[in-house]
Amino acid sequence: MSELIYYRSVKSLDLWKKGKENKVILSPENPDTSRYIRDIKEGKGFPSLWFSASPENLEKIALGILLGKGHLEPIKLVGFYECCFTDNNLQLKQVNNGNFPIPQVSNLHYELCTVDDNDLMSAITTFMQCNGKFVEFFKANPDKNNMKKISAKYINEVSDRYKEKAEKWGNE
Repeated sequence: MSELIYYRSVKSLDLWKKGKENKVILSPENPDTSRYIRDIKEGKGFPSLWFSASPENLEKIALGILLGKGHLEPIKLVGFYECCFTDNNLQLKQVNNGNFPIPQVSNLHYELCTVDDNDLMSAITTFMQCNGKFVEFFKANPDKNNMKKISAKYINEVSDRYKEKAEKWGNE
């Protein structure tokens, strides 16, 4: 049975990879704790996560996130296995993101129903104990997940509001 994975966009994977490699058990005294929590809490309201069971959906989610930001850049995702939340009695609530640039995946948007640092720390600690993974999409690396190619690939699924931007990226 495969584990369900929920993805969160972060600015850098370096700290996350280091913590996972060392299987860090976080504590309030750990100087990196606030950085991990800030990565999860950044934004408005409850922390947003994206469920993806296929590489195609994950590509669409990454493209949609970048189109929403309005500029082409590498995108880094931390993938939390579902047990990070269920083992810590945290709820995920599906919240359709009706304004998402790729409507076909807008129903894959979830919110983590807490902003309590202790609850978040528990989920992050579970992640660090080998319950998750990383995915990185590059701006234009021809040999890896390439956002320009992904933009061209899914141009017909992009909403009209973002289509011009996606076409520009796909044609670069």
